[in-house]
Amino acid sequence: AFKPLHAYTTGEDSLKMQRYFLLLVFLGAVRAGLFSRYACTPVPTHLCAVVYDDGGCRGWKLEIPVGEKQFKFWDVIGGFRYRNDIEQVSVRAGCTFTGFEDSDFNGESVTIRAGEEDRHIELNDYDDYEDLDEDIESITCVCNSMGK
Repeated sequence: AFKPLHAYTTGEDSLKMQRYFLLLVFLGAVRAGLFSRYACTPVPTHLCAVVYDDGGCRGWKLEIPVGEKQFKFWDVIGGFRYRNDIEQVSVRAGCTFTGFEDSDFNGESVTIRAGEEDRHIELNDYDDYEDLDEDIESITCVCNSMGK
């Protein structure tokens, strides 16, 4: 005769099976990146860097080609929105990003170099970079010919 599954297990066995199942679900979610702090993706090969409004590569993003970019207070369309609002920088492999606290490429600065792999930096997480967390008004970005 057919007996339901619970007839073969004790309450304790059932609880162990439930815990095991939940552990498997949790491990699968971790492996899938559902609890990951970072949503960073590779920097596209036509760019030098990508900057973000929030840590973990979240919020608005701005693509940074090789060259210079100024975030002037009067430039409502091209830069004011990003002025003093950058928290995360992703630099393409082989490239160097420098952010300045002044809109004319001077004042305090941070330089982030990416070697053979893209580099994702949340400015507030590093002593060397935290002074410019949400305090960047101009950028230079260069790449060597060996970059990806």
